[in-house]
Amino acid sequence: MQTLGGFLGGIGLFLLGMALMTEGLKLAGGRALKHILGRWTSTRLRGLISGAAITALVQSSSAVTIATIGFANAGLLTLGQAVWVIFGSNIGTTMTGWLVALVGLNVRVESFALPAIGIGAMIHLFTPRMRTKSIGTALAGFGLLFLGIGVLRDAFIGLSATVDLGALVLPGLAGALLMLGIGALFTVLMQSSSASTAMIITAAMGGVLPLHLAAAAIIGANVGTSVKAVLAALGATPNARRVAAAHVLFNLLTAGVAFLLLPVFLKGIAATWTAVGEAPSPAPVLALFHTTLNLLGVLLMVPIEPRMTAFLRGRFRTGEEDIATPRYLDRSTTAVPDLALRALTMELERLGTVSLALGRAAASPGIPDAERIARDREAASLLVDAVGEFSHHVTRGSLPEALVDALTDGVRIAQYDLSIADCAAGIAELRSYMERRPHPEITAKRHEWQLRVVRLLELTDAAGGGFNVEAARTLGDEIEGAYHALKQSLLRAGTAGELPIPEMERQLQIISLSRRMAGQALKAAQRMEGLLAMTTHRTVDGEAAGSA
Repeated sequence: MQTLGGFLGGIGLFLLGMALMTEGLKLAGGRALKHILGRWTSTRLRGLISGAAITALVQSSSAVTIATIGFANAGLLTLGQAVWVIFGSNIGTTMTGWLVALVGLNVRVESFALPAIGIGAMIHLFTPRMRTKSIGTALAGFGLLFLGIGVLRDAFIGLSATVDLGALVLPGLAGALLMLGIGALFTVLMQSSSASTAMIITAAMGGVLPLHLAAAAIIGANVGTSVKAVLAALGATPNARRVAAAHVLFNLLTAGVAFLLLPVFLKGIAATWTAVGEAPSPAPVLALFHTTLNLLGVLLMVPIEPRMTAFLRGRFRTGEEDIATPRYLDRSTTAVPDLALRALTMELERLGTVSLALGRAAASPGIPDAERIARDREAASLLVDAVGEFSHHVTRGSLPEALVDALTDGVRIAQYDLSIADCAAGIAELRSYMERRPHPEITAKRHEWQLRVVRLLELTDAAGGGFNVEAARTLGDEIEGAYHALKQSLLRAGTAGELPIPEMERQLQIISLSRRMAGQALKAAQRMEGLLAMTTHRTVDGEAAGSA
């Protein structure tokens, strides 16, 4: 029961720490942190070196692996950047084996967990700035995460200490497979590949394990680190789960090849040591084997990684990620102005459909799904960023003035659409609970007015069959006039005590956001009408589209 309690508590601390760290990084990092990380990991080699160097410095692949997944979870690292940091961390973690073999030290990062929690909590509680508070949250989450790892290790350290490795030695392939499984199991139980590697090397130095079985156990310890990545990705974003999957695939592939080549490895390493005139000692041989094992994995990944990354991008997809991924914005079209403008227009139609659907879901009768609308709003924001980047890329060259104006209109339309999504998220949050002491007359007026807003959003959907800017403009005038009458009714009801003041304020906010949403939709539709006319009937040079 004590072991079970330690296991559950450790997992809970681990997951809580991961959540806090991810949230803190997302709020504190922002675009600046994304830019810094992008520079450090902009190429395969940089990502590999960064992962290896940081892991060697902190003596924990857990820290780098989990932090990398946290960065991916917060959207600060792309999948391509994150996987090479992960591969590098596998090389960096071999430093522990060298420390054990050459110095006899085993640095425990977990000892810094409590100070990190304390400092992080103080920063969060006693600093006024939100960004600084978020740094404290991330630091406390980092400490909680490693406190959880420490609890897990302590829950099982007594169990691992009582296992007689010598009694488990079997001859041939069966013995190697058994030791591989034991190495993986110890890493999982102690939540530290460094600790299990140190224990294996110590056992080999003491003559408890033959060299080839100790090497098999080290391969297993490498595989066992995958569990931490899987734990860190529980409940995370699709990109974070892809990073964890890449880590698992890397370890499994490396382990499989290394196990098949185990005799060749050991003979080659022993021959290298003998060439310098010294008898091979088990400790440095195993440390060198551990390093060679992970270097082999990196070499295997050089040709494989692009295909693996492409494969993983198609997995763990969500509806929000499908929204955020552009369908028509292809950099190859930017060299041809007409094609670029057409692609931008089609993407804007899609973005408008997404944002207007959110607006209709927020304003329609019934309590809206505020959580889903908020997620889709975040996805729409990413799509707006993609539209802006595409437009910026197109404007780098010398362009006709008409195209520059059209691209400018496109960016403004995207901003209008984002404003609609923002309003929808705010309305959904305000309407996510039932009103207190409803006023029947005002409720009926508000519902009728909201249906007009919903109708206007339908009329301004350029991708829909009912796109009609003139009808939307007329309906917009009606909405504006009815808005002021409805606002006056709410203020009177609140003043007379017919509505609680907090309820009056809530409903005023709802209709204010709905009014703004309708106005933004009308502005977007008016500019979209001109953009569609330009791409449908004429090219950017003023020639007939058919002649182009």
